[in-house]
Amino acid sequence: MRRFLPLLLACAALAACAASPWQRADEAWRPDALLDAYLIAHGMAASYATSPGARPAVVVQLRTLDMNAARSIRALSQKPTANVEATAEAVAALTDYAARQAVQNQ
Repeated sequence: MRRFLPLLLACAALAACAASPWQRADEAWRPDALLDAYLIAHGMAASYATSPGARPAVVVQLRTLDMNAARSIRALSQKPTANVEATAEAVAALTDYAARQAVQNQ
């Protein structure tokens, strides 16, 4: 698992950059970037949840954060007036927590 750490950290950094609420990129591209960041974070969470050393309490927290981020992403895709900042914060929370757990699991 150690050999994947640089790749995992790179994915986390990319997802965090795309989801960062303070970064004001072109608003037309923002939902697409958030979706990409969510998919990366979702994959990180799923990878941790299926790892042999996954702690049940962490898996529950990842599931909750993932569901919140997915709900925000869906709302953003259904309503153009949805809160982009709230979606960015939900995706960033999932990304940050998943990345911290993956690093601690090493």
